[in-house]
Amino acid sequence: MKLVGHASNRTVATNYGLECGFDEKGELVPLYPDSPNGPFLNHPEKGLPDNYILTKTHCGGRCNDCGPSAYIETKESFMFMCSNGARVTSWNSTKVNVNYDPKLAQRAIHLVRNPFNNIVSNFHLERHEKSKKKRSEWLDKYSNDSEGFRRWCHDIDTKYAKEERASRLIPSKVIEIFQLVPCHKAFYAFAQWHNLAIRAIDDLGLPSLLVYYEKYETDFNGTVDEIFHFLELSNVGDITQFIAGKDYMGYFSTSEVEAARDLMELISDRQTWDIIQRYFE
Repeated sequence: MKLVGHASNRTVATNYGLECGFDEKGELVPLYPDSPNGPFLNHPEKGLPDNYILTKTHCGGRCNDCGPSAYIETKESFMFMCSNGARVTSWNSTKVNVNYDPKLAQRAIHLVRNPFNNIVSNFHLERHEKSKKKRSEWLDKYSNDSEGFRRWCHDIDTKYAKEERASRLIPSKVIEIFQLVPCHKAFYAFAQWHNLAIRAIDDLGLPSLLVYYEKYETDFNGTVDEIFHFLELSNVGDITQFIAGKDYMGYFSTSEVEAARDLMELISDRQTWDIIQRYFE
């Protein structure tokens, strides 16, 4: 998002009001005047792109500390969350949940990252949030290393094991593999997310661009050019230096990687498996 905004010298957009600047009245600026619930302009002082504006959405199924009643999504609930966001004002940062018509979307960039690195990054994000809230006891318990990560996984896996075993939506074969994979819910949710993202793109009939996070490391300029071409943007500003993420495969044993592979292949649709299989080769 930052890269596209800087290099195009145009604003990007988001579903999440806390990430945005405000107008002179201290209110968010919606991309479309007739859609006050979003998306919202990140930098309303900048100009709009001529054709397509990159817009941030997380869609659904992203909770960390939750059971299957929260993390299992239908294509309808997932689509709803793709256009779900929050409105705030400059004088009141209390979030008000809002939703807009997902048919406002015109194109989709589908970003894929190594699931192992992605899940450990979620742990780091959780630590960051707890640090902002000064939750020192939590931070001490779940240290910023593989031991802290695995303790975090174990506690979440244990907390929701009974609910998962009782769920009619999780096949017994999946439950069996759950026992072999730390943070098994996160791997389930990863595969589910990509299944539903592909379906949402198809249901909306959107042209889409598949981007692998790791390609920023191996072909940064080519990846940027591909995104700008897809969005019909001109590269006129400074390109933010990409800082590669760390590799966290060492947080998992060989047998755990193999079990995660079995789990995700079992859950993934054919298109999803074609996309993520490379991380297990």
